[in-house]
This record gives sequence, structure tokens and C-alpha cells, in this order.
Amino acid sequence: MGYFDDLFTIKGMEETESGFVVQLQCNPLHPVYQAHFPGNPITPGACLLQIAGMLLQHKMDRPLYLKSSKSIKYLNVLIPAEGKTVRYTFSNITETEDGCKAQVVIADEASVYSKMSLSFSYEPV
Repeated sequence: MGYFDDLFTIKGMEETESGFVVQLQCNPLHPVYQAHFPGNPITPGACLLQIAGMLLQHKMDRPLYLKSSKSIKYLNVLIPAEGKTVRYTFSNITETEDGCKAQVVIADEASVYSKMSLSFSYEPV
């Protein structure tokens, strides 16, 4: 079992014209929230990024390794105890022989939490 096991639960997944959307809910009882921050836990930006990579890797059905990010913007704080279902919207997915790129927006009905433009390779970098 990995450290990120049980960090979130997938509530749904659907294809879109430009990619796909995954709806998920973070687990407020996961150990990461005991350290970030005790008494007022929030989802670390690194976890939002890791989840994006895990979801894209699952969709592509092959290992992915973060190569670079053109842009990562954290716009609001995701508080797991609020029990919100958030959407990871993947768009502009392009694939080459050595990797793929995607734009990701993490949001719910009321807030945008992050916008990312990510590049992954199929081999460790």
C-alpha cells in the first residue's frame, strides 16, 4: 500500500469533448491532514498535483512521471472536512511517443482550487 492510498474516493468519471472529468472527495481522516495543518487541515498543493498525476496515469493506463509544469496556480484552499466533491477536469490532452501533456482544473460548484498545465514522460526523468 502506498502513502496516497485512501487519500480520496472517486465518485464518478465521464468523458468530455476535450478530455475527461473525475469527481472525487478527499478523506479528512487521511494521515496527511494530521500534519497539514493540525486543528485546521487543508489539502496540500503537492497532493492536488499528485492526485492529478494519478488520475491521468489511470486514464492513460501506463506509468507517468511528472516532467515539467508550464503553470500551476493554487487559487483557493480545499478543506477536506467540508466534505465537498471536487471535479478534476482534464483537457487539451496531447500524447507523443515519449509522454503526454494536459491541462487540469480542480473545482467544485462554488470555487476553483487550482489550474495546472502539466507535462509527463513515460520513463522516469
